[in-house]
Amino acid sequence: MITTVTLNPALDITLELDRFIPDKYLTVEKVSRIPGGKGINISKAVRAYGLDTMALGFLGGHAGHFIAEQLREYGITTNFWHIEEETRTNIIIVEHQNRTHTLMSDPGPKITKKDLERFKSIFSRVMSQSKIVALSGSLPTDVPDDIYYQLIDLAHQKKVGTILDASGIPFEKGLEAKPLLAKPDLRASNNRVLNKSVDSQETAIKVAHEIVSRGIQIAVISYQDTKDIIATSEQVWLAESGDQKVVNIIGTAEAMIAGFAIKLVEEEKADMREVIQFAMACGLASALTEEEEFHTKDDIIQCLPSIKVTRLK
Repeated sequence: MITTVTLNPALDITLELDRFIPDKYLTVEKVSRIPGGKGINISKAVRAYGLDTMALGFLGGHAGHFIAEQLREYGITTNFWHIEEETRTNIIIVEHQNRTHTLMSDPGPKITKKDLERFKSIFSRVMSQSKIVALSGSLPTDVPDDIYYQLIDLAHQKKVGTILDASGIPFEKGLEAKPLLAKPDLRASNNRVLNKSVDSQETAIKVAHEIVSRGIQIAVISYQDTKDIIATSEQVWLAESGDQKVVNIIGTAEAMIAGFAIKLVEEEKADMREVIQFAMACGLASALTEEEEFHTKDDIIQCLPSIKVTRLK
């Protein structure tokens, strides 16, 4: 079982229109409402591939019930702790003319100490059913910034592999628990991590080295939409997606994380080049679809030849 944690999930409302013009009355061409949040997106990608997954986190109000029902329809097992406040709503504006995706993110509800303790109890129990857990995304109000450290530590006590995909102080504190794989969310932190600006392949490699030096086995740095640096204690790889007609970047990073999780679960001693190629193909496959659904096995297989993986060290 691949488990995901989304402490600050969202109801994602996507508005599609030909052109966005401020201060004008505009007609939206298409509206969609889907469960969102980085961990939830990882679960959706894992389930689309055909593996079992369980989604954990906090849900509240009408939006929370909608999200839970939708996830169960996808075939995802849910084990959320339900809170009193309403789950947040994100607005995504898709402008066709300029091919832009703009995300406006709600900060999220307040979480009480009782809510947090209940969730940690659920998390601890679920670890007995899990092979790997991905902890992803922003934190809701009043959740301590070392929560990822706490959860990773609990998972390791149960011998469960961990993936950390977050930003800012929660990411840096989470690194102290030494997850198996760590990927900073550079988009959420203005391309900064560990007091460094990631603006080139060289700086991406430096940051990857620093993460690995802290005891993390695999570091993934997405420094461009189509380029990633992946490092271990002995290797550094450059992964590039081929020239494809990308139509949707929302969720592609989570699809890539799902790819790493799938490979790490399916093959305990998988070749690193194959793991990287597969994970990148998952991200590319999702970027090539305009629909809300994530990639299938066939989509990934078709994308594999478009992924170039080069060992730099």
